[in-house]
Amino acid sequence: MVWPSTVLALAALLALGGSARAASDDLCGRLFVPEGYRLTCSLQGGAGQQPNGQLTVEPAEGTFASLSELIIRPVEGPVADPAKWLRDQLTVDVSSFDAAIDELVTSPDSPVADSPMVDQLETWRGTLHSVAGWPLTGCDAPESRAGGERWQMDCEWDLGPFRQYLALRLVTRDGARYAVQVRAMNEHRLRNLVAIANSF
Repeated sequence: MVWPSTVLALAALLALGGSARAASDDLCGRLFVPEGYRLTCSLQGGAGQQPNGQLTVEPAEGTFASLSELIIRPVEGPVADPAKWLRDQLTVDVSSFDAAIDELVTSPDSPVADSPMVDQLETWRGTLHSVAGWPLTGCDAPESRAGGERWQMDCEWDLGPFRQYLALRLVTRDGARYAVQVRAMNEHRLRNLVAIANSF
């Protein structure tokens, strides 16, 4: 005999599973993906859950299709300073290198302490710090749009005869934050992918 409480528990589990699938389908279904583009979606999350995975949109075919893509992924944890967060996406984290140099320079047991090598290490540190922020030289200042619901930073770099475009966004949807990245090497493809991203 199946007890009524068991039936109710099974019904609740089925309902929860259905709502989780619906939430996942809803996240993936937000994008309008036109013909000629391929959507890969592993973004998941039920009601009240932190989404995980990512959405990827790329040209369906073409020799240079791999040079263009749109990626949307959830951002975990709070973002106190969206402008800094966007800049940090293009800044190399040198904190572990700094810690290693500090240990070499200041530790009483360091084999290079009080030697000319200390000056060389400090020179390397300065060089690395200057290179860490180099990608930002091709970027506009981060801007707030839609009443703070979207922050964006657009970048453009000359690579010899070519040009690399990158559009970074931090958007809030239904209380969750998402990182949106569009990468392309011509303006036409960039505009198409940004239009797709705007449908999210």
